[in-house]
Formats: sequence, C-alpha cells, structure tokens
Amino acid sequence: MNHNTSALHHSDKGSISVLFAIAALPMLAITAVVADVGMVHAKRQELQTGVEASAIAGAAKLTAGSPACSGYTENISANLTSLSPIATQCSISGTSNSVVTISAEASTPLAFSQLLGKTEASISSTASVKVGASRSAMGLRPLAICADHPALEEWLSTGMMSTTYTIFVESDGASCSGSVPGNWSMIDFDGGSNSNSELQDRIVNGYQSEIVLPVTLNGDPGIPTPSIDIDLLIGDTITIPVFSAARSNGASSEYDLDGLVAIEVVDVVMTGAAAQRHVDVRFIKRTLGEGLAGGPVTNYGSQSFQICSLEGKGNCS
Repeated sequence: MNHNTSALHHSDKGSISVLFAIAALPMLAITAVVADVGMVHAKRQELQTGVEASAIAGAAKLTAGSPACSGYTENISANLTSLSPIATQCSISGTSNSVVTISAEASTPLAFSQLLGKTEASISSTASVKVGASRSAMGLRPLAICADHPALEEWLSTGMMSTTYTIFVESDGASCSGSVPGNWSMIDFDGGSNSNSELQDRIVNGYQSEIVLPVTLNGDPGIPTPSIDIDLLIGDTITIPVFSAARSNGASSEYDLDGLVAIEVVDVVMTGAAAQRHVDVRFIKRTLGEGLAGGPVTNYGSQSFQICSLEGKGNCS
C-alpha cells in the first residue's frame, strides 16, 4: 500500500471523528434541554395542582364565612410531593369579595442543563376561584317554591336568619307572575309524566342528573297526596329550585327556575282538607361545593364555587 494513501486514510478518519464530536455537542445540548424542559413541565403541573387545591379550599372557607386565606400556604404544600414554594400570595377580589386568588413560586434543580451552566429553573402558578349563587346542582328535589313567597321573602329580608315557616299547598304558586291550576310546584326534571313511584324516588333521593339554571321546565300535575310520602324528609336538609314565573296548567305548566334554596323539613301534613295541607320548613344557607357559580341567577343562600382563571387566563367577572 502506498504510504501517502495510508496517511491520507488515517487523516480522513481523524477529520470525521472531529466533525462527529463537533456535531454531537449541539445534539447532546438539545437532548439535555429537552429532558429538563419535560421535567420542569411536570414540576409546574405539580405546583399548579397545589395552587388550585388551595384556591378551592379558600373558596370553601369563604362560603362558610371563614377567612379564605387562612392556612393557604399549608394547603399548597399539602398537595406537593417534590417542591417547596419559596413565595406565596393569597388575595380576595371581585364583586362582594367573591374571588379567591392563590399564586406561588418555586425553583427546581436542573439535571442536564448544568452542562450548559444553568443549574435551576424558576416556576410559578396562579389560580382564581369564584364564589357565587349556585347555578347547577345534582340531587335536586322536585318540590319548588315561588321567589315571591312571603316566607322566602321574609327569610331573605332578615339576612337569612333561620326560623320556621309554614308553606301551604293551596296558596303556593299563586304569585310569581301567574298561577298554575292543577299543579303544586312539582317540577318534572326530564320531561314526560312521572309515575308516583318515580316522583317518590326523586323526593327521597333527589334527581340524579345535573340541572343548570336558569331553565324552564314543566310541572307534574296534581298536588301532593298521602300517596307521596314527603314526611320521609322530616329532619332532612334538601335543596329545591326556586321559580320566578309560572304559567299554564297541569302537565303543560311551565316554571322559570332562577335559583336554588336549601330547606330543613320540620313537619309535613298532607292529610285532610287541601287548605290544611302544608310543609313546615327552615330555610338554610348552604354550600353545594364545586359547580357553576354566579351568572344570571338569584342568590337564595345556596352557593357554589368554580375555577374561573388559571395562569391568568379566564374571566372571573
């Protein structure tokens, strides 16, 4: 073999090795950055989970009349597994101080980017939760009350102070922009005529699908009779819809539902003359938990909360 050819061959091999090494550096750097980006994204998701949980806990406290920001840092940390927040903040804003906002910052060490001189990354997250009148609920009972009923109006005027009111069968539904003969505010949540057994099940266990307000629904014909055991609810606290308007009659009756109210059933009398049949109730302020909150409904003491903004994106007005 020609010595010049052999030397040239070795020279080419050396040149290729150098070129490969030079080309590999950017590839290794990109791989390191990609690996760290994935890790930082996972840490940011973890921090966001902690912030969301803390904001929801704060909203629950707000609906209960407690300081929304108490213990919020601990609530963040309780939902973190590998991070420790270095800065946190809690604020209350919005109409009637109805929005709880939690933010947090943390840092996480980088594994591969240290080769490029970057040792850690800063991450942050923020979440806002809105508290307001409940717009949705599951487990609603099919009994409804008129928004203009004197008992409900009096309870609202007292600042929702608990006392016992008597709701008579014959008088209920006589206002709210119209009466509905042949119907005592018994709401049909899913259309069609409900059998007594179906109606009984919904009175005792509630309607097991979500109802979103405002909505117009039909009624079930007739007034409660001894065959409908409303007295099984005595001692229970239930949530019922409130209607702002009623029209037509019987199965064609329509109710415009615009809010929810919680009641404790104190006594039930559904025997004897219709004029004497009644339900004794105490209206109660109640938190229904996560669900649609605020918007085009009236506040009858039943409140919910919902995440309205994440990472600054969303509308909490």
